[in-house]
Amino acid sequence: MRQNLLQKVFIFTFVIIATWSCEKDDICATSTPTTPHLIILFNDINAPDAAKNARRLSVRGFDANNVEISEQIIANIDTDSIALPLRFEGETPTTSRFILEKDTDFFLDDDPLTNSNIDIITVNYTPEFVYVSQACGYKSIFTNLSISVEPDADNWIFNSEVLNITVENETQAHIILRH
Repeated sequence: MRQNLLQKVFIFTFVIIATWSCEKDDICATSTPTTPHLIILFNDINAPDAAKNARRLSVRGFDANNVEISEQIIANIDTDSIALPLRFEGETPTTSRFILEKDTDFFLDDDPLTNSNIDIITVNYTPEFVYVSQACGYKSIFTNLSISVEPDADNWIFNSEVLNITVENETQAHIILRH
């Protein structure tokens, strides 16, 4: 009888410990912030604080080997802001390059007064991995943000400004490009 009671206590204790040590099944909520995109605003060079649409804008990127990617990130839109993905290769200083083409003539009716104009921007930053939760894992944030516009004979982007050197979320702009 006493052995039967010890068995029951042992089994009860084992079940309690096993249940307590189990982790709940987490599902990463869609509202949980993930790796943010770089938010770029376009402003008027003549009124630096005023938004100005980049007309018929298309954006492509470069891969890690600095080879142009043919797939467009953004295709032929009028906009005063864009969100671009940043690459990461561990927690070392990294560069992402983008081709910003204004007045994209891909679907135009051959308007002779409108010529497309390409500028290339280079964004430098350091990725950092931040633990979110067991269900969501890690996300990246990007610190030490800087930007440059490659000079050419006909730049349409005249000025750039970094507003936030850390890309932690998509609720605020990180860079302003003036044209």
